[in-house]
Amino acid sequence: MAVKKLLARYIESSYQERTITATSASFAINAVMGLGKLLLGIYLLSPWFVTNAVYYLILCIARGQALKKYKMSARLKDVKKQYDLELAAYKHSGVFICILGFSYLFVCLRMFFAGDSTPYKEFYLIYGVATVSFTKLGFAIHGTVVTRHLHSPIVSAMKVFNFTDAFVSIVVTQCALLSMMQVKNAAGYSAITGMAVSVFFIFRGILMLRKKKLVTTKKQSQPIVVNE
Repeated sequence: MAVKKLLARYIESSYQERTITATSASFAINAVMGLGKLLLGIYLLSPWFVTNAVYYLILCIARGQALKKYKMSARLKDVKKQYDLELAAYKHSGVFICILGFSYLFVCLRMFFAGDSTPYKEFYLIYGVATVSFTKLGFAIHGTVVTRHLHSPIVSAMKVFNFTDAFVSIVVTQCALLSMMQVKNAAGYSAITGMAVSVFFIFRGILMLRKKKLVTTKKQSQPIVVNE
């Protein structure tokens, strides 16, 4: 009954609230995965697990920071102050996206030169990874389409985090599928794809840092862009 009530409350809530809820769940998942891989890497003395753990922990911290700022802005009654706080949080998220890009680039460089990757020998594990990856990408695209009319910088930052997580999952899926098909140097091909994704993350983070402030005038109902 409790699960049904939570599900009903989730469905009835606004998409902005659902985005926050999904981000909270992703925050917890990233924290568990990051800590788990870190402990496993230390136990096995595996640089591969440690570098992956660093990526997930940075993503976890980034999402946690965005959630904290969202809760702070929700308590503000002044619309201008609320927007200014959200814009600052959006730019801080851009810094995290750049850090994520560089950390994942390091992961991919190690994958390329050392041939490290997570082995998936069972078919059901590979299909499970693929299902999760495309589900993440589907939710990220759906969220972008549904909330395209919203101007909340923090919600926009959370959508960027969702795409970041989805793209990394796609790279993992590519590696798993190529390994299943016994493609030679599957890790190397996936590493190249991952490097391209990393560069995109860095570029996206820079764009977030260059975000300009939206203001409205008394004569215009549409927002205009001005330099801060």
